Amino acid sequence: MTIPTTTPAPKRLMFIVNDLPFFLSHRKRLATAAKEAGYHVSIACPQDPAIPSLAEEGFTILPLKMRRGSPSFAAEWHAFRSVWQAIRQFRPDALHLIASKPVIYGGLAARILRIPTLSAISGLGYVFTGQTLRQRILRPAVTKAYGMSVNRAGSHVLFQNETDLALFRKAGLLSKAQVSIIPGSGVDLDRIRPAPLPEGVPVVLLPARMLRDKGVLDFVAAARLLRAQGVDAVFRLLGNPDPMNPTSLTRDELEAVSSDGCVEWQPHTNDISAALAKAHLVALPSYYREGLPKTLIDAAAAGRAVATSDLPGCRDAIVPGETGELFKAHDASDIARVIGGMLSDTKRLDRMGAAARRHAEATFDIRSVVYKHLEIYGDLLTRRGNVGARQSLASTSKRPSP
Repeated sequence: MTIPTTTPAPKRLMFIVNDLPFFLSHRKRLATAAKEAGYHVSIACPQDPAIPSLAEEGFTILPLKMRRGSPSFAAEWHAFRSVWQAIRQFRPDALHLIASKPVIYGGLAARILRIPTLSAISGLGYVFTGQTLRQRILRPAVTKAYGMSVNRAGSHVLFQNETDLALFRKAGLLSKAQVSIIPGSGVDLDRIRPAPLPEGVPVVLLPARMLRDKGVLDFVAAARLLRAQGVDAVFRLLGNPDPMNPTSLTRDELEAVSSDGCVEWQPHTNDISAALAKAHLVALPSYYREGLPKTLIDAAAAGRAVATSDLPGCRDAIVPGETGELFKAHDASDIARVIGGMLSDTKRLDRMGAAARRHAEATFDIRSVVYKHLEIYGDLLTRRGNVGARQSLASTSKRPSP
């Protein structure tokens, strides 16, 4: 008599994101790799034009009513409800939570439903950047919410730099969770290739969202200082405004700061490799609480030297003195000093660019990043707390929705 066999159902992995363009540029490769590894993958996200193409690729898409920023308490309550409902609908075996609101709301729901989570802390962002009254009020509440979301058995918290990890540990937010550091979201080294420095007037490129916190206005001020000193260079801003971020410049403001010809502004391009190939030096004068900026990872892959802020995240992306140089954050004079010094020595830019590519190959290869994530997903599904997760969902299926 032949004993019938059955094929085990695929494990169900759910990504929760509140910014689909960010997910597509920074995390989609992980979702594709998980699907290829046999996971049934869903993506819970707000409405976006890219959703139909993701569905065609075989991802299950679940709607979220979630916005970045904090429009109102009612909006945040609806955001949490939509996360809860998406989880109840898909019944995942594990969650990958990306950015602060998904980490907090998804983590709280997962605590109740006993679902293992990977929480990606890719920088601490606006709330932790400055000292406005609103930021000072929000910071303790956000820190407490992080602890409630991630500090439990069945939680794995992923950081991009040691400083953010140390901050969470000092606040007592990780005593029950597992932690890892993966430096950034990785780069496809076959897609972004090093190219010789272009001929002609040197180009200094700032590719980023057009935020004050990214140092856009400091870059403009440094460019004007260098022009006044007789430095012949093109200073180029590359990126779009971000209306959901309170520090974003508007399109009108960007056109105004570029109107005198001291700097150029170009909108975001999907062909970052071509944009980097036209640059001699990449600058990121950010004072945003970065995780590990993809701008600087891409620059390294392209074989471009970097000038960036001596702050967590930015300084973690380079080898100072070897692949780039650091300047004081929010200090146009020091930014101009460092950029001017680097532009004065083309051979040094060449050496730094070659070292940056080697650093990218050793540290930022997307294949290594994907492999480490798949290891974490597998570990989550075997950790204590995973057994019975489905039963826990079933037992709560009759609870009223929050």
